[in-house]
Amino acid sequence: DEPETSSKVAAGIVNPITGGRLAASWRVNEMLPFARKFYWDMEEELNLQVFHHTRIARLFRDRDQKSEWLKKSADHAEQFESFLDSAPDFEISGEAFHADSGGFEVKQAGWLDVPVFLQAVQNHLLERLGYAIANFDPSDLEVSDSGVKWKRIESQTVVFCQGWEGNQNPFFDWLPMNPARGEILEISCDHPDAAAEKRIVNRNGWLLALGDGTFRAGSNYDHQFESTEPTPEGRQIVEEKIRGLLRPEFEVTGHRAGIRPIIRQSRAVIGRHPAKERVAFFNGLGSKGVMNGPLLAAQLADHLVHGAPLDEEVDLRRNF
Repeated sequence: DEPETSSKVAAGIVNPITGGRLAASWRVNEMLPFARKFYWDMEEELNLQVFHHTRIARLFRDRDQKSEWLKKSADHAEQFESFLDSAPDFEISGEAFHADSGGFEVKQAGWLDVPVFLQAVQNHLLERLGYAIANFDPSDLEVSDSGVKWKRIESQTVVFCQGWEGNQNPFFDWLPMNPARGEILEISCDHPDAAAEKRIVNRNGWLLALGDGTFRAGSNYDHQFESTEPTPEGRQIVEEKIRGLLRPEFEVTGHRAGIRPIIRQSRAVIGRHPAKERVAFFNGLGSKGVMNGPLLAAQLADHLVHGAPLDEEVDLRRNF
């Protein structure tokens, strides 16, 4: 129940086409439909909107990148056709944004209001006595061949979902965590064309419109951090990313930081402990938790309850 976890700070952006190489996100054709249905179902159950369906305006770095993308998207149309408009025209305000080389629009994107979602789920579970807030020490956990016990709670399996501190747990202190601090700014910009933009604008950084000329913006990757707090250096990096996207002046109104749990780039690591059948692990989603988390969580649950096999690429026992 910490106030500043990476999930609570995260922008929650779902982007099917990512990175400087403009690649389809890992297993996107499996992960994305499952995630969209999951959040739709949760909105129905919670009676609350938490996922915002918003297109992404992806701006090209230069004309070379534009040429590379046009060839790539034509040669591998089956990878990208679900996420691209058939109409080739792309428009964005040249007065508000640096878009001299143009760009393209990404469909089936959006963002999850992660703090609102987590709080709503917590309240939902508390009402049903399915959630407890407590300080947990792994040394207090009793593990046997038949199950686990912690205080008065008994279960067949315990699943550790501890984010970037996952290898500070003695059960998994041998895992090679490589966490990265990311910093996000909240800004305001009163330029009318900027305020009118409803899409997420993306290129070496992103701007997420919240309405009325306010935006969230990010982000950086700092693997050599000594603190979980936001830093002047991180703010400067994100401000430079904003200036690479936004032409008008802006005002910084907020600054937050979170630590991404990274083990192997954006690949999660899930499954049972190699020596303790009743101890399991769910971690390493990096910046892809909103899109990949729902399906991977369902796979892990099916594995633990019914013995269904895990995807070899994320199975802890196969990779470590």
